[in-house]
This record gives sequence, C-alpha cells and structure tokens, in this order.
Amino acid sequence: MPSWDPAQYAKFGDHRLRPALDLIGRIPDIDASRIVDLGCGPGEITEMLAQRWPEAEVVGLDSSPDMLKKAHALKGRARYVEGDVARWTASPGVDLLFSNEIGRAHV
Repeated sequence: MPSWDPAQYAKFGDHRLRPALDLIGRIPDIDASRIVDLGCGPGEITEMLAQRWPEAEVVGLDSSPDMLKKAHALKGRARYVEGDVARWTASPGVDLLFSNEIGRAHV
C-alpha cells in the first residue's frame, strides 16, 4: 500500500476542504451516536464532524500511518485507527459513514 505524504496532501487542503464543507452541510440533522470518517487523512475534516456532533463518538479510519500521525497531533476529540477502507466493515450502531475522498455520506 502506498504511503501518503501529509505535507504534499496539505498543499491542496483548500481544494479538499471546500467539497467536505459542502458535503457536511448537506447531511441532515440526525441524532448520531457513532460516526466513521473513511479515509480521514490528517483528521481536519474528522474533527469538523466531531464539532458538528459533539455527543457522538467520531472515528477516523485511514491506511496511512503518516496521515494518522498528523491526525493524532491535532489532539482533537475524534479517535483515529489504521485500516484499509476496502476491508473495513461497519459494526452495528454506526449512524453516519462519511468519506470526503469519494464525496459520500450515508446515514
């Protein structure tokens, strides 16, 4: 699996942030208790989800240890785990699946 360079990724942060904000804004107001951000990268968007749903458990999943290192450095409220999105399976109780990389949110 290729490794992602967080510094290179950050160069295009604004381009990634705009669609994420739009997608987050389109999610209806739901009473979510568990949210998973698939392909969370360096965690900024995951933390935005944690701010929108302050009572929810928010988990960011990414395959890149370098990206997860940046996400952990945010010292936000979300929890970050390493894993392959293609092999990941949602456990019962996940109320919202979010992925900015593919532009999807599923309630």
